[in-house]
Amino acid sequence: MLPLPTQGDHQMKTFLTIVATSVCAAMATTAAADVVHATWGGGGAIALKDNVQTPFTEESGIVATVAEVPNTAGAVRSPTASQYNVVTVTFFEGVAMADLDLLEGFKDEEIPGIEDLPPEIIIRNEEGLIVGIPSSFSYYGIGYNSDLASAEDFSSWKDLTDPKWKGKLSVTRPTYAASYDLTMFAHANGGDAENIEPGVEILTGLVKNALTTYTSLAHINTLMGTGEVVAVPMYSTRIWQLREQGQKNLNITIPKEGALMLAYASVVPKGSANRDEVLKYLAYSIKPETQVRSAVATGSIPTNTKAELPADYIESLGLPFDELLSKMYKPDWKIIVQNHEERVNMVEQIMANAGN
Repeated sequence: MLPLPTQGDHQMKTFLTIVATSVCAAMATTAAADVVHATWGGGGAIALKDNVQTPFTEESGIVATVAEVPNTAGAVRSPTASQYNVVTVTFFEGVAMADLDLLEGFKDEEIPGIEDLPPEIIIRNEEGLIVGIPSSFSYYGIGYNSDLASAEDFSSWKDLTDPKWKGKLSVTRPTYAASYDLTMFAHANGGDAENIEPGVEILTGLVKNALTTYTSLAHINTLMGTGEVVAVPMYSTRIWQLREQGQKNLNITIPKEGALMLAYASVVPKGSANRDEVLKYLAYSIKPETQVRSAVATGSIPTNTKAELPADYIESLGLPFDELLSKMYKPDWKIIVQNHEERVNMVEQIMANAGN
């Protein structure tokens, strides 16, 4: 005679049923998605879904979904990276991953419309294959609280070193300051991506004037919104989004030396599945109408040279489109990547010596 089931047996069966159901549900979700696109959580993920994925799925029948992750570069470097078909990364991270051979490569003819993107912003591997496709960019200018300062106060990047701003500015973490701030400051002071020594003077002055090193965008949003921080090197898309949300006293200016162009690239982790569907998705993401739709929703700027932005959106950018493009500084990111660790150490030393 078989033993009667005990309460523990029932609990175990219930537990196993729940686990099995959860696993099956997860597998079904994964199986249902032909393209899983990993990006940072929040508004960007929502905009990606609404302006790229939903219309793409409706038009193609290929199911595309968003996977929100805290660190997109980490997602590509993970042993489980192939679970994602596409990942959004910063341009310099894309260049670094290409050097490490972490990305799938594609021939130009596999991606219709690639010829309409500026060749210098397409990331390629050593074989010349495409491994990163920027579908938008923002720029790094000087964000400021217009209740406490004006654009004229920051007509040059060097104005960040003015002693009158002591305790009224902020600076980002070393990993970003080394890639963005130091690079832009070098250009503003006569150097370039290879010769960043001229940028040390401006970075040192900024650090000395900084109230704090901000740890997240939410952190700096609060500091600027309350007026504790008057100005900070900042992303144009972030200021645009805050203004759209009603914070009209926050603005951004491009100093006379220009602004750092920051492209965001779509990459495909090596070993990722559904190559044909991914190629169609990538081609769709760089179509002019797709990029315009995304730009109007996020404050980004299209990379497709055939994209035609609405007049009211161009007005919200504050400059005619051609004039805006002429002010973009596009450094050699490969050099920045190759020297990243050394420059992070340099920035950390600058911050330590300034007491921050």
